[in-house]
Amino acid sequence: MKHFALTGGIGSGKSTVLAMFKNLGIPTFSADDSAKYAMQNDSVIKQKIKALLGEEAYQNGVLNRLFIAEKVFTNNENLSALNAIVHPVAHAAYLNWCKKQSGPYTVYEFPIVFELNAQDRFDGVIMVYSSEEERIQRVIARDAITRDEVLARIANQWPDDQKFPLADYIIENSELSATEIQVRDLHKNLLKISGK
Repeated sequence: MKHFALTGGIGSGKSTVLAMFKNLGIPTFSADDSAKYAMQNDSVIKQKIKALLGEEAYQNGVLNRLFIAEKVFTNNENLSALNAIVHPVAHAAYLNWCKKQSGPYTVYEFPIVFELNAQDRFDGVIMVYSSEEERIQRVIARDAITRDEVLARIANQWPDDQKFPLADYIIENSELSATEIQVRDLHKNLLKISGK
């Protein structure tokens, strides 16, 4: 079975594209969802996050996402330290999940695959991209935050120009119908590569 990573900047539409692969019957896995689950439910992870960011990281035992976002998206050291705590757990969950899959290939939504230099773990990397303005508007609508807060998050990620040369496949996500066509075409290609 082949395994592909799916990446892209904040607001580019990774989750939308992941859902399209899932609708085509492909097993999909989200690093972010797995990380959020571990941050909320793993007692060891919770203690490490509190030690890094402070007790305010949790309110009444619930992950305080706004507080954590403020702490990590304005501080690269905090962001790297949080990734070092959470992503090994998310990746271990992914490897465990992979053993139970039986599709022709899998797609792993992994936003920081290039930042962690993890691309060689996969048979290819799919990159989703949109214009910066589209990304800004989507995140403002999704997270109810300000334009400046979105720009601060974008500034903490690799720019698309740095990712393009490393990606094996690129999907432009601006108009949904066009994105779906690109996903279906790529799906056919990945089935061939997977020998299906």
